[in-house]
Amino acid sequence: MIYITGWIILLVTLFLTSLSGYRTRLFAAIAMLFFLFLSVFRGSVGTDTNTYEFLVGQLMQGLSWTGMEPGFVFLSWSLVTLTGSASVAVRLVSAAIFLVMFIYLFRSDKNEKFLLLSYMLPAFVYQYTMNGLRIGIAAMLLLLAVQKIRRLNNASGVVLALSALIFHYSSLVSLVFIWASQARWVKASNILVVPVASALVLVIFSINSDYFFAKLLSYQVSESPSPFSGLGKVVVLLVLVLGVMLSRLPNIEKLKLAFLGGGFTVVFWGISSISYAGLRFLDLISFAFPLAILLTYNRCRLDFDRAIKVVFLLAGLLAAVSSYRNFTSEAGQGPSPFMPYQLNAFFGE
Repeated sequence: MIYITGWIILLVTLFLTSLSGYRTRLFAAIAMLFFLFLSVFRGSVGTDTNTYEFLVGQLMQGLSWTGMEPGFVFLSWSLVTLTGSASVAVRLVSAAIFLVMFIYLFRSDKNEKFLLLSYMLPAFVYQYTMNGLRIGIAAMLLLLAVQKIRRLNNASGVVLALSALIFHYSSLVSLVFIWASQARWVKASNILVVPVASALVLVIFSINSDYFFAKLLSYQVSESPSPFSGLGKVVVLLVLVLGVMLSRLPNIEKLKLAFLGGGFTVVFWGISSISYAGLRFLDLISFAFPLAILLTYNRCRLDFDRAIKVVFLLAGLLAAVSSYRNFTSEAGQGPSPFMPYQLNAFFGE
């Protein structure tokens, strides 16, 4: 019930913020404090929380770069060294994710506030702050990067976008998607991006080749739960594609976004039928696609129109329903399931 309460709070927050003409950030900040409390003061909650506590606990024996991305390793090592507790360090990583989110909120314009409240928080706030912490940090850095680019701070935006890679290597998929959505496809100089991107991938691979080999082996043996795996994400992505086509963006921008969104969705859903990797990629695109839409509206100097607002709201609701279904289906399973929720993080150590 606590998760449903959070989603209801977001709907009320969106309504109150809309009444102000999206000029105030107060209601959004209060709502985010609620989620911050749930995340930081949680007990054994979040599918991967127990695993993160174990891995971060290992860092108490010394800094080791093998197995996780270097940015996350250094941050976790710093926090566990400072606190002397793996459990506390993991919760402080969640707090760091919210810190970046608050920075994004207080620099946001009308479009960014609407996207955050209608889609980003309903779809990702629980998973990215209480479960997938590495991708959570990377996603927040990507949010800031897109915001920097929207504010014409391109250099710092690129630095932030690339820094997301040291917290989660697969963020490269999101970066490529967003770049492709904003690039002029007929511009010859963009062809140079292909070898540059390839070289970047090789550099990242060489830095932590052991990690990638381990991931490759795990994906080969990790099959998707069923032929319908990822269907929730697919529905959300197709709703976003529909919203793009109904929007008042220029036709060339509509076609570009719809082609990318639909194409990536079909390919990754196909992969998800045989490998867990496809599910991860669908998750990445479901985060990157709205950011690509946001940047396109900004580049065209447009505010979100009614069609895209309705679609973002619908996509956020669908994502929330899909998440809750997953929470309930895994209730009580494993050492740190999402349900039942426990509020006892810092006791018993």
